[in-house]
Amino acid sequence: MQVAMLRPLSIKEYLEGEEQADMRHEYVAGQVYAMAGAKLRHIQIAGNVYGLLWQKTLGSHCQVLNSDMKVRVAAVDAFYYPDVVLRCGVPLSGETLYLEDPCLVVEVMSASTENVDRREKMQAYQSLPSLQEYVLVDSEKAVIEVFRRHPDGWWHELLNDPENDKACFQCVDLSFALADIYVGVDLPSALATGCP
Repeated sequence: MQVAMLRPLSIKEYLEGEEQADMRHEYVAGQVYAMAGAKLRHIQIAGNVYGLLWQKTLGSHCQVLNSDMKVRVAAVDAFYYPDVVLRCGVPLSGETLYLEDPCLVVEVMSASTENVDRREKMQAYQSLPSLQEYVLVDSEKAVIEVFRRHPDGWWHELLNDPENDKACFQCVDLSFALADIYVGVDLPSALATGCP
């Protein structure tokens, strides 16, 4: 029996491959991981967040991008596809393949992605000097978590009251009701109402 040793891909090989690929892949230290498709709830929630940010940033020096834009995290030799990403500053060229300086990253969590979003990606994204907020949005119940950079470290804010809680993004001076993120989304009824 022959055993072949797979060598890690270079960043150049990864980027060239992604331009030709039929599906998206994330890259971590030379290894490539295919991204599975998302459920409708996930797509709707990400779309709602994107829409709220798009309205706020229209005509500004900020760009909001969806899950087709990669973010490079050089500190951990990785490229990720966040669900929604925002960067502010000098506009990028239309030929840009990835961002390195987002100020806001939003990940919509599902049961299959929560551990990676909450651990690996959070640690990686927080190493970006430009990042001001990392937001985790639950796709099964109306709960979001905002991790916000402060001079003395990262602060955590839990929002779980759709009637009263407001999400505030300092990166773009935007606040909106938690319920706005879940407009039109069919959450599992038991989880949406908080019933056992």
